Amino acid sequence: MTNARYGVYRLKSKGYSQCVYMNCTRGVKHNVSLYTPRRVGWYLWEN
Repeated sequence: MTNARYGVYRLKSKGYSQCVYMNCTRGVKHNVSLYTPRRVGWYLWEN
């Protein structure tokens, strides 16, 4: 059987954000995930 799904496929990136203050000290690191559009179209698979 062939299946298909149409949609926007995203790329997930991971990293962290951190503030650096004027006196050169650093704030607390916060883990973040970012999703960016990769492509629009069909995804096909068989099972």
